[in-house]
Amino acid sequence: MTRRDFDLFEKFADGSSIWRTCASGQFDAQQKLQNLADHSENEFYSIDIESGKLLPFNLERDNSRNRLKRAANG
Repeated sequence: MTRRDFDLFEKFADGSSIWRTCASGQFDAQQKLQNLADHSENEFYSIDIESGKLLPFNLERDNSRNRLKRAANG
């Protein structure tokens, strides 16, 4: 199985987004999203570079630490 590449974005309250980094593989993407989320209250998401599919992640805030939880995507 090939590792997928992802672009990671930060989404602001006004609806705008900015590219933050890229990642190789879903685990790496989750780790990088977690690191970004630890320093911001904004939302984050990733896009599979090959397919263009949006892979949202929900941030669960618990004890002042952000935890990533992959959103169910039908």
